Amino acid sequence: MERARKGLFIALFGVLLFVFSFLALLNAPELYLLSLVLMFVAAVLIGLGSAVAKGFDSSLDGPTDDCYYCKGTGRISGPDGPETCPRCGGTGLARADDYD
Repeated sequence: MERARKGLFIALFGVLLFVFSFLALLNAPELYLLSLVLMFVAAVLIGLGSAVAKGFDSSLDGPTDDCYYCKGTGRISGPDGPETCPRCGGTGLARADDYD
């Protein structure tokens, strides 16, 4: 299963859990607290599943050795054509202060 399908499955499971908890468990007075906890868990699952399906979780990866401004090429496009990257000086490597 690819990540987008897995994320969609998690979000859909969260929606179903939320609906079940809201419609079935919330009506029973002795299951009120359980229903609220399950609705909270369902909301977290919906958020996480949506983030995985959209690919937002990949931006949480650690820093790379490439310059984020030129993406490791050392060149950027300027008004007169390709120019040396001002962030890395043309090396394509990230600076030490990029990791902070």
